[in-house]
Amino acid sequence: MAATGVRLRASVDVTARSYTYLANEISRIFYEVIQAGGLDPGEYARNQEIIETGLRTWLTMRSLLAAYLEIFDAATGRVATRIDLNIAYSGSGEDTYHTAIDEVRAAIGQAGKFTGCRYRVVVTTSPDAAPVKGWEPTELQSVDHLTRHDVGTVIDTPAASSGMSVWS
Repeated sequence: MAATGVRLRASVDVTARSYTYLANEISRIFYEVIQAGGLDPGEYARNQEIIETGLRTWLTMRSLLAAYLEIFDAATGRVATRIDLNIAYSGSGEDTYHTAIDEVRAAIGQAGKFTGCRYRVVVTTSPDAAPVKGWEPTELQSVDHLTRHDVGTVIDTPAASSGMSVWS
């Protein structure tokens, strides 16, 4: 009996660590995009606790489907670029935690600077997702005028991963 309990505990620890790592790295990628785009990171920093609480909560419940960073023209509201991080509740299965930060930086470096733009973090969750304080329902803005570029898997953990797409 003890061996089964030990194995179960190790599995829970790996899963919890995977979800925490994934939430932290989503936040890191969004912060990198904001800085690379020449945007003010202050707004993100002021809301970082709310953002990360939502990400951790929904990942733990396996309710987070995707996280998005929309960068839009402040005057028109039209999306200038969008970063999509799609969640897969399967990972490498190995005890490794990896973020392909060089691939992320290369992809966002091609997008350029976003003078006069603002940004917001949006998520899609499953219908049974718990409400999280500070988050409110919204819709993604249209990206019909942009082209999607798939970067591939950028965050990988034993229990979950995230693929990235950039709309530009």
